[in-house]
Amino acid sequence: MAYVYMLQGASGKYSLGATENLEARVVRHNSGMVHSTKRLGLPLELVASSEYDSMTEALKIERMLKRWKKPSKALAFLQGGS
Repeated sequence: MAYVYMLQGASGKYSLGATENLEARVVRHNSGMVHSTKRLGLPLELVASSEYDSMTEALKIERMLKRWKKPSKALAFLQGGS
């Protein structure tokens, strides 16, 4: 299984990502070890995630959502509102 997830930082900004181990990835983000999300401010909260059959599919969805440029639209998609 693979996941596309959205995190929200203390600053209110969002970050999208894809992983095969969601729990470990969120822990890693919150440890401050991920350069790309340090700017969001800790703690980071997992606000949405969606499960996919393969990492290839998850990465495809992640790229699509990042192109949308609107966190609210991506959040609705991940929460099942498509």
